[in-house]
Amino acid sequence: MNNKSADGLISVIMPLYNAEKFLERSIGSVINQSYKNFELVLINDGSTDNSKAICDKWAISDRRIKVISQEHNGPSTARNNGIRRAMGMFVFFIDADDFINKKALETLVAKYNQYNQPDLVITNFCKFETNGTIVNQKATLALGADPFIGEEKILLKADISAYVRHYLKYPSNHTISYCWGKLFKLSIIKDNNIVINEGMYSLEDTIFVLKYLQHTNNIIFINKALYIYVLYDNYMSASMFIGSVDTMLKDLAMFKAETIQFFNIINRNTPNTANTDITREAGHALTNYFIIFIVRACRNVTKTTRKKTCNYVSDIINAPLFIESMKCYTPLKGNSRILPLLSRLRLVYLTVLYCEHRARKRYGKLKINIC
Repeated sequence: MNNKSADGLISVIMPLYNAEKFLERSIGSVINQSYKNFELVLINDGSTDNSKAICDKWAISDRRIKVISQEHNGPSTARNNGIRRAMGMFVFFIDADDFINKKALETLVAKYNQYNQPDLVITNFCKFETNGTIVNQKATLALGADPFIGEEKILLKADISAYVRHYLKYPSNHTISYCWGKLFKLSIIKDNNIVINEGMYSLEDTIFVLKYLQHTNNIIFINKALYIYVLYDNYMSASMFIGSVDTMLKDLAMFKAETIQFFNIINRNTPNTANTDITREAGHALTNYFIIFIVRACRNVTKTTRKKTCNYVSDIINAPLFIESMKCYTPLKGNSRILPLLSRLRLVYLTVLYCEHRARKRYGKLKINIC
């Protein structure tokens, strides 16, 4: 163990926008950490509510807190600004509406030292409803493997490749999808000029993680829900942004390109992984995201918006990237087989009707088990 790194400074980066309802709990969960050697970088993304005042109040009471204000440019710009201002050995991201276990940072650093200072430490997470329901996420670390039930596991280069391939098969609720809940080395981020793409509105977190993983040789996965991901009854956060079809297609095309690049780089160093059909696996993941975006777009269809929604869905299912990706898609247990069939047949109106039902069942009532 390197004693110098045992208490390395952690830069906790929290972007926030109009988060006054959640900030006290989120900031408090960081300030009350058992691990004390951290700085909390709060990036106020042009909030119009009382968020800035709440941040300033906390900063007055604790010197470890820095408040940065920017014009409203989105969480990606905010996180990049946080990285630029970070002074720590490590970076840890947290969203303003989430919170962390009291021993989260202590546990991450302890495992970092215990396992010979790996390039990344990942904690599992749980989901938390406003009614208090909590459900732990089952973690599976490779295709064909059973859910991992141990306390922690070291992942080497080939294991990292297998972990990402499992994500491509099952992209929902996967730790790779998010930049939060991970102890990154700031040196790896800065030495390789890794930034979050500020021109993307979806999957930018995932691409940031994939870019970082290109430069990692080992990871420690901690199978504890140290990060608490909060869902709300009227949930429609920035992570559920519904933009134009062109924006979606651009983001998904970027995701596909970055995924293929990740495996091209990884396979140079681990030849035994080179035989996998990554293009097909990436297409399967893209189809999953297309389906998610279509369902979300149909969440609040009304008589006045139905035609616009139908046009939106029509543009998606007629896009060459969607058609190409659908050829790679294999519905798994729990996946709808009806929606792919309707979209392949270009039955736009029936697709919207079906997705209305799916969306209201999933997002309207939001009766979900978590953590």
